[in-house]
Amino acid sequence: LLWIRRSLEFQRKFYLALIPSNGRHPKDSAVTAYDETLSPYHGWLLRNIFPASLSQMPSRDVFIARFSGIELEDLNQEVESQVIRKLRSLVLTWEPLLDKWKDIFERLDLEDIRQV
Repeated sequence: LLWIRRSLEFQRKFYLALIPSNGRHPKDSAVTAYDETLSPYHGWLLRNIFPASLSQMPSRDVFIARFSGIELEDLNQEVESQVIRKLRSLVLTWEPLLDKWKDIFERLDLEDIRQV
């Protein structure tokens, strides 16, 4: 459960960075989200492998198209707006849940900070 929460927090921060149309490249956003959420709990090997795997991230437009289940050439402003609304809703739904989940883990002394 601890790693599921951490993974969801990584995804939340990454998706949040995809919302602005003029934001950073998804690869940069994913690396930042990784550094803030998972990296502190990863040992040397994972801290080197995980960011390397993120280097193959596609552009924001490709992500938005894939989220909507369409081809990139069919992406338009209306579809993008729908995807962004859904991402925003997901991020806003996850935020209080993940905060509460972390509080509970800390209160029950289940927040294992050892590296893997």
